[in-house]
Amino acid sequence: MVRTVYVNSELVDCEGAGGPQKCMQIRRAPEEDWELFYDQIEGFVFEPGFVYELRVKVTPRAEVPADASSIKYRLLEVVSKRPA
Repeated sequence: MVRTVYVNSELVDCEGAGGPQKCMQIRRAPEEDWELFYDQIEGFVFEPGFVYELRVKVTPRAEVPADASSIKYRLLEVVSKRPA
């Protein structure tokens, strides 16, 4: 499945399975609230200070470690990258 996601301009403190970490904030539509994203987007290099619109491929993982998401995200395209 291909999905559009928006990534906020700063990483924020969050609590993951392994303890405190930094998380991206994402949303699926411009009018939605930001939500914490505990995973990574394969192929995406986050640069603070920019808001991104990305096209990503979302696929279920066959084997899921206990502390990992059951979904894999892979970057297909950076649609836009604009200063925050």
